[in-house]
Amino acid sequence: MGRENILLLIRLKVSAGMMHVNASGNRLRITTLLCIASMLGSSSVAAIKNMAVVVSAGSKLSDIPLADLVKLCKGILKAWPDGKSFTLVIKNPESPEMRVAVQKLFGDASGDFKAAIAKLNESRVAVKIAGSDEELLHTVESTPGAVGILDVYSINSSVKVLRVDGKLPFDIGYALKGN
Repeated sequence: MGRENILLLIRLKVSAGMMHVNASGNRLRITTLLCIASMLGSSSVAAIKNMAVVVSAGSKLSDIPLADLVKLCKGILKAWPDGKSFTLVIKNPESPEMRVAVQKLFGDASGDFKAAIAKLNESRVAVKIAGSDEELLHTVESTPGAVGILDVYSINSSVKVLRVDGKLPFDIGYALKGN
């Protein structure tokens, strides 16, 4: 082998090595970007849940128009037609999972839901904030006239799902669906 051939062979090996390094670097960059994208995507998807309106299992209610539910939540109506006081039981109204439901029920685009709830609770407790799904379910079950809003996967036999405008949480066009 001549000197020129050796130099050519060295250049080819160095060039191939650089290509291997670049390919590895590109794979690492792509993997990193995919990981970041999946983390960002999963955090926003986690906030979108199928929320259900629930009442005590013994309730005679089965359906409520969204307009009536909004009037009850805003305090325009204070009691059910049978005379029982209306009480709404929810988890943290500022949590991402509750945002859509609370916006639709209270109609407050500013997002200051705690102030709206405090105003409703001035004369009587119309809205109770539960710390957990279990507490919410127990409160709905034990409070006459109570309605709860929670993730459908947290429902148990102590409550039943109330249709809103004739639709259940997985139906197309359900009023409290997040997406």
